[in-house]
Amino acid sequence: MPKKRIHKDRSTDTRPKTRNRVECNCTLHCNGSKWVDPRTFERHQQEIERFRTITSVPQSTSQFRSSMSSSVDVGSSSTSKRRRKQEEEEEEGQDSSNSSYSDSDESNQTDYQEPINIPTKRKRYPKFRQTELIPDDENLNNDSDDNDSSDDNGGGSDDNGGGSGDNGGGSDDNDGLNDNGDDNEDFDNNESYTEDDDRGFSDDDVPIEQFTAPDFDDFDFESDDEYPDSNIEFNDSWILLWILKYQARFHLPDVAINSLIKFFRIVLSDADNERFKNFPTSSYMMRKMLEFGKHSKRYAVCPSCNKLYKESEILSTSEFKCNHVEFPIHPRRNLRKPCGTEVTDRVPTTSGFIIKPKMVYPLPSLKAQIIAMYRRPGFESLLEKWTNRDEEAGLYTDIYDGEIWKTFPSSTDNSAQFFTPDTADSHLGIMINLDWFQPFDSASYSTGAIYGVICNLPREVRFKKENMLILALLPGPNEVKLHKINHYLAPIVDELLEFWSGVNLPPSEDHPEVKKIRLAVICCANDIPAARKLCGHISAKAACYRCHKRANVVGRRSNFSGFDDISEWFQDWDPEEHRTNAEAWRYCTTRDERDAHVSANLVRWSEMLRLPYFNPIRHLIVDPMHCLFLGIAKWIVKKLWIDGGKLSKSDLKLMENRAKQIKLPADMGRIPYKISTGDGFSGFTADQWKSFILIYAIPLMWDLLVTSDRNILANFVKACSLLTCRIINIDMLSQAHDRLLQVAMLIEENYGQEFITPNIHLSLHITDCCEDYGPLYSFWCYSFERMNGLLGNKLFLLFLCLCPNLPYRPKNIPYCFL
Repeated sequence: MPKKRIHKDRSTDTRPKTRNRVECNCTLHCNGSKWVDPRTFERHQQEIERFRTITSVPQSTSQFRSSMSSSVDVGSSSTSKRRRKQEEEEEEGQDSSNSSYSDSDESNQTDYQEPINIPTKRKRYPKFRQTELIPDDENLNNDSDDNDSSDDNGGGSDDNGGGSGDNGGGSDDNDGLNDNGDDNEDFDNNESYTEDDDRGFSDDDVPIEQFTAPDFDDFDFESDDEYPDSNIEFNDSWILLWILKYQARFHLPDVAINSLIKFFRIVLSDADNERFKNFPTSSYMMRKMLEFGKHSKRYAVCPSCNKLYKESEILSTSEFKCNHVEFPIHPRRNLRKPCGTEVTDRVPTTSGFIIKPKMVYPLPSLKAQIIAMYRRPGFESLLEKWTNRDEEAGLYTDIYDGEIWKTFPSSTDNSAQFFTPDTADSHLGIMINLDWFQPFDSASYSTGAIYGVICNLPREVRFKKENMLILALLPGPNEVKLHKINHYLAPIVDELLEFWSGVNLPPSEDHPEVKKIRLAVICCANDIPAARKLCGHISAKAACYRCHKRANVVGRRSNFSGFDDISEWFQDWDPEEHRTNAEAWRYCTTRDERDAHVSANLVRWSEMLRLPYFNPIRHLIVDPMHCLFLGIAKWIVKKLWIDGGKLSKSDLKLMENRAKQIKLPADMGRIPYKISTGDGFSGFTADQWKSFILIYAIPLMWDLLVTSDRNILANFVKACSLLTCRIINIDMLSQAHDRLLQVAMLIEENYGQEFITPNIHLSLHITDCCEDYGPLYSFWCYSFERMNGLLGNKLFLLFLCLCPNLPYRPKNIPYCFL
């Protein structure tokens, strides 16, 4: 039988049932006024002082009050309503328990009284790495008027979804502000929220989520760079690559491949002993020759939170569980627990089982790739080729004519230029791209890749696959969610910081002396969802990341209409303000606070901000491929004209017949003739949309459109024709901007405000990107998309991940292999 509870009579006990509480007026947790425990009061004051120290560039008082009040003003959520109700019940219970006190006792309830018989905690020292402090010019004002809130809510949500459907190849961006599943679930359990949840923080509690990657202390780059066969010139490396492709295709073990290589050596030696004298004798020697796995770090990844671990540390422990804490100082104790997801699997074998990580993150060494490129004959002369160009004011022929290349600083504390003729072969500027692709034809599996190209190289060789840098391959099967990509970016940024300080190339025949190389990321070229994750911006549906324009919310849909006040919002964001707000995001203690902070300030933290020279506004371009062709062109033709009934099925068939009669040169590219298939223009790629707009659009559909639609088409085609010129000038950029603005205003006038999509607004910033980086050919994503096609091949996925650049690359690879 269950035990009966014995209720002791405590009616005569006049001692206080709880500790005496004090009033806390902090804005971080108490929203201006709240009765808390004295220890909680002290901790809140310490956090405010820490927050003031870390924030660097001064914000206006109203902005700070807005962000602080927004970060805690989540009363509309069910979580906050339950919390307020429980707090009211606690206060009522406290009042009733203290009803026997005298009037003088009640009047002293607000006075601070030292708690009695409360043991103090042992002094502990911080174990986490402190954030680098930035000199602070002015402290934030937290003293008064804490109830002022911002009226501009950025569309009322953090990220209501990803880029619009016309972003072209978008990613999964459905993480919304209302993702409170964890909090709601915790409030429904049997553990009620009490003041004790706010206690128990010690000095070694990490106040913010850590994205640092484990150090590879045993990764000796200098020793790994020594290969016994690195000087062997083996022109028939494609045979070894074919063997690897054969192994991947039929899932053969290494023992079988080892026997196959020995058999190949015997046969080839009999055929031509002189030619194949250096053919490897085993699979081990083959990997030595191809340098597989020597310049790569492998991390084990938590499938839930994407925390990185060193493989050697977790494989020694069976059923290793992730110990990452997303909110180390969450007000609720049960949400300060580690992730707890199992990182390893037990794989059965004939002799028992082995332990393997569930997800692996291979990180090719950027240092190894750069050194391999410098070993190529003539590579350094290509780097210096840009110094012999003729320059003309107001004329843009390549990235070297843009403002970024001309004004990029050599350091953050002086005005010396980074790119000069004297440092042309040692100061490198790279452009990076983040994108996801499907490597398998028969399965839904998304793999991410971060590429890089060296902008010092001439444009004709810059985007060739042998000159592409593979910075990372992100594991699947799903895309990384928002800020969780910071776990993957952390080791990359560590290496980029090392290159910013300078990396010495090992001595070689061409360079007997040490050569110091510096490298900087000067451009990020991505589609909208990837840009949002890489640089920590809010969804494009909520606000523009380059200017002060915020979306207009009508019902559940947002738009970017309204061009009468363009002079007020068409101004670039301040990058220092962006850094300040991003750093403040890290100090949000709950998911609700983070979401509210992003809604108010439009940013979240990105590891890219650790690069001291990185400008998250100007260095993040608007990609013309996704914006103009996969975005606006597709939107106008399919959404406005086909779905709107302006073009019928018979019109599409007529356009298809007209397209078949147009004969173009072979090098200009052609669009598929099946324009009328399906819903119309089914399966058109970005390159096909470009060809259609620039060549086919006007002759195929001009007489099928009404006058207003003809004006839209004419202005858009003219703008695209101007922007896609290989050489452009200031007048052409000004005219293209006016045409794109006219397109937006015509769509708003004829179709309504709700049809002004994020892409239509972002197109107004393309001319600014051209002024910074030159013609569209210098920075659009067409070349990076081609690399996705190469990486989609299983062989190239393995080859480029483990061996991005050979010291001696095979010269003649058969076409069947490619």
